[in-house]
Amino acid sequence: MKKVLLIAIGLVLVGCAEKKPLTPEEQWHGYCVSVGNAARSITLDRQNGIEQKQAIEHAGKIEDETTRKFIFEIIEHVYALPVDQIKADPEAIRDQLKQKYTEQCVATPHDKLPSYKSF
Repeated sequence: MKKVLLIAIGLVLVGCAEKKPLTPEEQWHGYCVSVGNAARSITLDRQNGIEQKQAIEHAGKIEDETTRKFIFEIIEHVYALPVDQIKADPEAIRDQLKQKYTEQCVATPHDKLPSYKSF
């Protein structure tokens, strides 16, 4: 019984340990994962019949210029794809575009982390 209690206390203490701050590279990677998630969401919206005009209108509310640039590029690309390609294997195309835009973002030179909300 004492052994179980000690293990439980040890796990609690480990869980309470302070997390180390993220490096700028880790922060940028997290941002890029969010951009990839946005690509996946935009693709899902298109698959569900959301019009490009609505997507552009919504994206126009984004205040951060870097994020807005990525999102408008994604919208342009996703809505240029043929509908049959978007709907042939919906999950696969969403995952493919998420991966593409995450990688593209990671490879993009940057000076600072944009101000953004996770997607």
